Amino acid sequence: MTFSSIIRKNFIHNFNKYISFYFVNSLIVAMLFMYGSLAFNRIILENSYKTSLDKVVNTSLMGLIIFSIIFITYTNVAFLKNRGKEFGMYMTLGMTTKDLSRLIIVENLGIMLSAAGTGILFGVLFGRLFYMGLNKILKITPVPYELNYKSFLLSLGVFILIFLANVIFNMIYIRRVSIINVIKSSKKKEIGKSNIILGIVALILLVVSIYCVPKTLLKEIFKDQQYIIWVFISLTIICPYILIGSLISIVKNILSKFPRTYNKNILVLSNLSHRFLAYKNVLYMLSLLVAGAMFFVGFSYSLYTATREYVEKDRPYDIFFVETNEYNKVKKDDVEEVIKKNNGVVKDYKVLEQLAVPSFIIEDSKLSLNSGKDSVISETNYNKHMGTNIDIKPNEAMYITVVNEKMEFEQPTVILATINKTDLEKVKNNPKVKNNKISKEEFQNIIGQTTSLYLDKKNIEVKKGVPFTNFAYNSQYLSLNALVLDDEDYNKLKNNLPASSVEKTHLLNVKNGDDSFKGLVNYLRDDNGLDYSYWREGTISNETLKGERGIKECYRPVYNEELIRLQLNRNGLIFFTMIFIGALFVISNGVVLYYKVLSDIDSEMERIESLNRIGVKEKELKSTISKELGITFFIPMLVGGGLGTYYLYVLSSNTGIVELLMQKAFLVLGLGVIVQFIFYLISREKYIKEVI
Repeated sequence: MTFSSIIRKNFIHNFNKYISFYFVNSLIVAMLFMYGSLAFNRIILENSYKTSLDKVVNTSLMGLIIFSIIFITYTNVAFLKNRGKEFGMYMTLGMTTKDLSRLIIVENLGIMLSAAGTGILFGVLFGRLFYMGLNKILKITPVPYELNYKSFLLSLGVFILIFLANVIFNMIYIRRVSIINVIKSSKKKEIGKSNIILGIVALILLVVSIYCVPKTLLKEIFKDQQYIIWVFISLTIICPYILIGSLISIVKNILSKFPRTYNKNILVLSNLSHRFLAYKNVLYMLSLLVAGAMFFVGFSYSLYTATREYVEKDRPYDIFFVETNEYNKVKKDDVEEVIKKNNGVVKDYKVLEQLAVPSFIIEDSKLSLNSGKDSVISETNYNKHMGTNIDIKPNEAMYITVVNEKMEFEQPTVILATINKTDLEKVKNNPKVKNNKISKEEFQNIIGQTTSLYLDKKNIEVKKGVPFTNFAYNSQYLSLNALVLDDEDYNKLKNNLPASSVEKTHLLNVKNGDDSFKGLVNYLRDDNGLDYSYWREGTISNETLKGERGIKECYRPVYNEELIRLQLNRNGLIFFTMIFIGALFVISNGVVLYYKVLSDIDSEMERIESLNRIGVKEKELKSTISKELGITFFIPMLVGGGLGTYYLYVLSSNTGIVELLMQKAFLVLGLGVIVQFIFYLISREKYIKEVI
């Protein structure tokens, strides 16, 4: 028999093993190609200034490359280990390790070339569907399907490098093991020991940590010991590992109190006790993989589908812009006229005056220098604006914020000072400044007789979820919160501040906002003496330009609908990329368990033969195997899916739309369970066919 005939016969005999290994690698090449084409797409690169699409794509691509390295390496090792009996047989028949190395090189070269070819082909063919799906989600910037040589080079280059590294590993592996070790490699089990007491302790710690993480995050407990949150997070990650190894033993111990149920499932429980110990590391890693997929896909999906709710919850007005002594100096009547000329109807229009006052936080008799400026509103202006009748006492304040978060917040003691830019720089550059703080005495020496207002935290009332403005921020202003002062205190500060510190926030609710907003932007651009290179559509960004141009761009009006479209574009791309990466994670979870289960077939046949000898029927055997594989396959979904969903809840627990987000998350979890169920059915059929 020639070497080539051995390769041919070996391929035909192990076709099912080869085809699954080939499929995994082909899928990776196709995914690398499609994401590579996105990374080098002309539209993505040209529109990065609007939505940072290129950063999202590049980050996803880097994550996909890292995943490809880990996943291809794992499947290669599992594939090699699963063929230990076959390699041992060849060696007993006279094959040398050199011959086996040649065999592996030829096989791997064939798989690499076929996987690379079909992967690229699938990437090209399904790339159009990939882009169609992407453009269905994107609302502003359609991305055309383009092929370029860079995407070919990227996908093939990364894949070939990974594969060659694995071929070298395979050759080293074959050369260094003995015949006995090669034969046994497919039957080796991880050594482990079950400890019921340790498992119960881990379960208790897990439950306590799950309860405490959101409570600590929201500062309901351990307010002054926030570092402890990392202890609880670590426990939620570590405890499942201990629990997986002890889970069946705990269940057996509980069911032993119910003899009828215990005896009915004794075969399943006995084999699962061993399987869970042998699979502990794999099940734990797959649980983390599923948790990551669930968290990122669930978060991106809920973020995308709830974009409007995200944008509008902190922005009660349709249109927002800031007026200063230099920019947007317009009259209310003129703005209303512009809206009407552009077929809009003003439903509500408010102008709120406020001061941008340098502020310093007092901590332990020292002043923090990095607090920036606080927005300050007089009680009269606030009452007129909100339709209220509050009365603020002198040297007192009401801290208001548009954000309605659950986290406990305590406004610190502050000093509002009418300090000029020169003195402010003196404070910052003072040699006695340590850790960005300065003593109150040194601060007073620098500012001298400058007018200031001391507000003790005991005299500051905090109110959250007050819809007095729209949330917006850039390098020139922050519209989110403010201090409401007594009129006398307000006027005292205003009279000692430069005119540039007085700002007016224009807030409008309009009908037919799209046309009227465009008209408003054109009107304000002309009024500010700017050319049409400024304030382009889609230039709302937190990453503003530097210098004079950057300052001018900051005063562009903000329109909720435009912001929603931009966020949909960005969130849509994040969601789209996460769908595929999450799908890869879930698929890899199924593939890893598939390989893991197949590697146990030989030893499982011995157990099945033993059960046949004592009279266990085929129907009972199939039922037992189905239960064992079902529990094994769905433990990662239960543990990982639950953990991912839990942390999605924790992340969104501080928002006002947590219920909406969790509904979307459970839909994603359901889809993951369906995919896992398909892999379970495939593995069960293969398993039963082999052992019975």
